[in-house]
Amino acid sequence: MERIGIYAVLGQVFKGPRSLYKVQAPDGRILALKTAPVADLSAEMRERFQREAAICASLDHPNIIKVYDSGEADGVLYQAMDLLDGSDLSKVIQDKRTLAWDQKLDIMEQVCDALQYAHGRGLVHRDIKPANIFLETAGRVRVLDFGMARLDSSKLTQAGMSLGTLNYMSPEQIRAETCTPASDVFSTAIVFFELAGGRHPFYAANMMLVDVMKAISYQAPPPLKELAPGMPEGLDFVLNKALEKEPKSRLQTASDFKQTLALCRITLKLRPAAGQPPSEEDLGKTVVIDRPGGARPAPPRPAPPPTPAPAPPPVPSSPKPEVVYCPSCTQANPRGSSVCTGCGLPLVLASQRKDEPQPPQRQWAIIAAVAVGVLVALMMLFNWISNR
Repeated sequence: MERIGIYAVLGQVFKGPRSLYKVQAPDGRILALKTAPVADLSAEMRERFQREAAICASLDHPNIIKVYDSGEADGVLYQAMDLLDGSDLSKVIQDKRTLAWDQKLDIMEQVCDALQYAHGRGLVHRDIKPANIFLETAGRVRVLDFGMARLDSSKLTQAGMSLGTLNYMSPEQIRAETCTPASDVFSTAIVFFELAGGRHPFYAANMMLVDVMKAISYQAPPPLKELAPGMPEGLDFVLNKALEKEPKSRLQTASDFKQTLALCRITLKLRPAAGQPPSEEDLGKTVVIDRPGGARPAPPRPAPPPTPAPAPPPVPSSPKPEVVYCPSCTQANPRGSSVCTGCGLPLVLASQRKDEPQPPQRQWAIIAAVAVGVLVALMMLFNWISNR
């Protein structure tokens, strides 16, 4: 095939029911031409292909594939769109390509931007999956294939019909209920979980379709921290919130999804670079967040307390005298005597030495005397000030 309508065919990019060709437009631009043989299409499939072309032509966002032209020629329907250089996310995951966490978060955020733009125009994609997310070599992310998309005003695919890729459907899609932007949020969270953890949260090899449907509808995803121990703090919480079974309980919009992912990016920035211990300045300002079981820098040792100065040796108290002198005749008497052995007079006054505690009555008397003295002095001062 040398030409399709006005486009010169330069080569085939993909062969299948929707073959993709590299073509040259009359104005010299190199584009991709997505085709569908008319003979193989039902009336609804034909309408869906044409509607996808019209929807994508009306969307103008850097993260959504741009369709410039569409029509029918030489027995095929076609869409002329940007020719992308890179690979889709399904191949990246299948090849287990190593991506840094900031790259993974960047992919997630760009997909959220594309969906928020589409949702703002009343459009629900309904078929978000890794094969419909394209990673350009230059780093930009594109959301592809709006063939399953539903406009609020569309009469295609009424309630009671399920469309989309089963492994990435939301529970309400499986139940053939009306899809909303929250449905795209659920499907997107499955893709992000697979990108982060390296496996699908609800599907494993050789699972029956009915088991996949039950898992999506009723089972919780496995703990992401066991699949991605080095993930940014909080990413498991964000994805679990986006994977809530009930639409009203999950994140409602792609914008909400992106904002919560921004918090994960903050925790990623707080983490020190691999192999580099945190600086003293960082330790003084921030708390390094890490997952339990992961590599964790050893906390700084506290400074040893200052060595206390040695206490001075206790001053020995003066020994109490062994005798008591009589105040009358100065006769030395054994300590504890109550009557002088010389003159026979009482020794009570002599036994009350200054180094012995005073009786409580005397202590209260002294306190009362001081209080009265202070009160009298204040009264005198007050009178003196009043008479001036």
